[in-house]
Amino acid sequence: MNQIFTIGHSTDTIERFIEYLECYQIDTIVDVRSVPYSRFVGQFNQEQLSIFLKKKNIIYIPMGNNLGARYEEKELLFEEGKVDFSKVVTTKRFQEGIDRVESGIKKNYKIALMCSEKNPIECHRFSLVANYLHKRGYLVNHIVGKDIFEHKLLENKLLLYYKKHHRISMDIGKIIKLHFMQNTLFNIDNIDENILYIKLNRLVGYNPIEAKKRMA
Repeated sequence: MNQIFTIGHSTDTIERFIEYLECYQIDTIVDVRSVPYSRFVGQFNQEQLSIFLKKKNIIYIPMGNNLGARYEEKELLFEEGKVDFSKVVTTKRFQEGIDRVESGIKKNYKIALMCSEKNPIECHRFSLVANYLHKRGYLVNHIVGKDIFEHKLLENKLLLYYKKHHRISMDIGKIIKLHFMQNTLFNIDNIDENILYIKLNRLVGYNPIEAKKRMA
């Protein structure tokens, strides 16, 4: 099965970040940050990161314009102003980004989608990009430090938590500790997974109006 990985750099050192990539033989980083810079971890600014990865024979491809989370077009927003991922996936630029990623996978590149948040559940790479690729039949694995979690497993556990508590949890530590009972998966199948992703979307989605207010 074709596979792809995701990873968040968080506050890791560049050396530790490379260790995680090497564990899974990642040879290509697709940067899905809309703004590929950080005030706090300069080693992950686009130029510095690109140079360091090149020294390690890892390809760096900035694709925040295609697969990022920041959109301002009104037709792509929920009524409250956050970006609606279900509308983003229909755009030409998102589809162009997916086409490039799929082309790389078909050429046997070991790709990891990179964003800033270590916890994938808190990031659009999970509920937007990874979810889209998962639905297209790709095996998506999320690298979280020294651990790795399959997208479908996290999705099922998020659905289980939602079924039990009627709310979404962003605590990945709590989510991965949930255990499935024998008939649990059948119960989960009764829940519309689209509800899960809509709720995640509304939690992590970018709000351009609020962003402008903060910058004012």
